[in-house]
Order: sequence, then structure tokens, then C-alpha cells
Amino acid sequence: MVPWEYAEQILYVDLTQRTARVEPTPLALKQRYIGGAGFVARLLADSSGARAGATPRVALATGPLSEEMAGRLALGAAWAPSRRGEGERRPVFSSMGGRMAAALKGAGYDAVVLDGELDSPGVLVIEPCGVRVLDAGYLTGLEVPDVTRELLLGAGPYWANMVLGPAAEKLVPFATMVHEGHFAGGSGVACALGTKRLKAVMVRDTQDVPARCTGCTLACPAKLTPNAGRAGDLGLDAPTADRLAAWAAALVAAGMLPKPVELLTEMAYRRGVGAIFADGEAAALERLGPEAARILPALPPPKKRGGIGVADLLGTCQRVWRERPGEVLRSALVATKGLLADVG
Repeated sequence: MVPWEYAEQILYVDLTQRTARVEPTPLALKQRYIGGAGFVARLLADSSGARAGATPRVALATGPLSEEMAGRLALGAAWAPSRRGEGERRPVFSSMGGRMAAALKGAGYDAVVLDGELDSPGVLVIEPCGVRVLDAGYLTGLEVPDVTRELLLGAGPYWANMVLGPAAEKLVPFATMVHEGHFAGGSGVACALGTKRLKAVMVRDTQDVPARCTGCTLACPAKLTPNAGRAGDLGLDAPTADRLAAWAAALVAAGMLPKPVELLTEMAYRRGVGAIFADGEAAALERLGPEAARILPALPPPKKRGGIGVADLLGTCQRVWRERPGEVLRSALVATKGLLADVG
């Protein structure tokens, strides 16, 4: 394992003004929060006084051990947006494997903070030499594979791309971000990015590793579900979509719903029968009434989301942490230059 240490910079992007600034990574932030999910939690807490009506702050962060073959990117939003009202404004978190963490560290940043929103769909491009926003109007409504193909054709393979599908555009709360077969954000983070009108985030991979050449072979849970392929194309959290699809099928069989043409597509685009389920299980129950609730106990259990672990703080692969915890901790002490040993 090769420690990357810290990049010593945090990038702040104001999407409304289309401006960016870079600040040093504070020593206190590293000492108290280590990196990854710890950085995200602190950076989101700093936005607690956001003005009413603002879109939620979104933060992406690497850890001291984020590297090309086993990096993990932490993500979070100050709250999960909802078309049904603001609800409880509490932070939501997620994490993603693949090249994104290493590419972001290679571009020179420990974290990226996104405030405000674009006035039209855009792609955020992050390079060591600067930040820019590309027009993404031509990508609106496209599914994840089509967006990925367009980005590869336009920029080439030496970019780490995190793509949002139509579900995030339509503010489906269990939308996800997709990066080379890795899925994240079903907790509400992808929906928060959707409120900012972002269609993708592109980071220049300074290690020149082509797209899909990643050492992470740990299967995301989304890959292991019956509807995983279609859900991924639409940018939907597959376990959540699976449960809702099973519920809808049972309701159709009971004569309580018309048969949808293609439920997941309708769910992601908020049309037809799928629109009933596009805000999640609780909202669908309100729309369908108590009779529909009787079917729920027979369905697969809802997806349980894991908490924040050591791997999420250090920015390394969860499997590497499970298999070689001693090596990970020794590398962490080296990468943080003794900061962890000084805590306490």
C-alpha cells in the first residue's frame, strides 16, 4: 500500500456564481476528523446557517490513504432534498470506490465543497490547473451509459467521471451516482447534486489510468440485485428499486394498479405508474392507501445502510481494511505524519 498523505488543499466551488477558491487544509481538520467521511461531516456542519431556499451543500473528500488501486471517495449532503417538503434537515452520507478518490487527490485536493446551483444543466470539470463548468444541455434526459459515452468521446479516457442519470435530474430521493460500475448517493446525495443541475463531475486523472482500469473488484451491493443493470442505467439505487418493483408487481397482480410499461424507467422519469413510487415507500403508501400496506410484510426487507467506518475516514477500500487492518493503520500513521498518534 502506497500512502498518498494529504494534498493540503480544499476546493470551494460556488455554482451560482461559477467561481472557485482554494484554501489550505487546516491542521485541526486533519487532527480531529482524519479525512474522508470525517472531512465531509465537518464541511457540511459549516453550512448549517445556509439561507432558506438554498440547495444543500455537497462535499466530496478523499482520505490520507486514497490511492489508485484501492481508494474510496466519501460524499455527503447537508440534507436530502424532497419534493414533498423540506422535512428533517439532517446530513446524509455515502461513499464510492473506483478511481475518483485517487484522481481528486492527484488533482491536488483533499476535498471539494459545492454550494449554490447552476442556472442550466452542466458538467463540473476539475483539473490541477483549474475548474470549469461545461454546458450539459445536450445530455439532459440521457441515461448513464449514454452520458458516459458522450463524455469519453469528448474528453478521452484519462478522466474519472461520476455520472448522474435521469433519476437525479427528476430529484428521485434514491437516485445514485455511477462511476465505472461503482454506485453511491442513494441516501440522498445524488438527489442533492440533481438540485444543483449537475449532470456529471469529471476529474482529470493525472496518473493517466484509462477508464475502467481500476484495481477495485469489490462488488457494490447494487450489482447483486435482479434489476441492477437497468437501475444503474437510470441512476436508481438498485436495492430500493427492487423492493418497490416487487411491491408494484404484487399490487398489479391484486388488481390494485394497472400494469406499467417499464416500471423502473417510469420511476426514474416520474411518469405513469412509476411516478407513484418515485418519492419512495412512505410517499407511495400515502398515495395508495392502507390496502396497499398489507402487501409490504411479504416483500424483501428494506435496504439497511451501513454507518461510517475506519475505511471511510482513511479513504481506502473496505475490503483492504477488513483483510489487512494492521497494515492499513501502520500506513495511516505514516501518511498522516504522526497526527493520529498525537490525537488524545
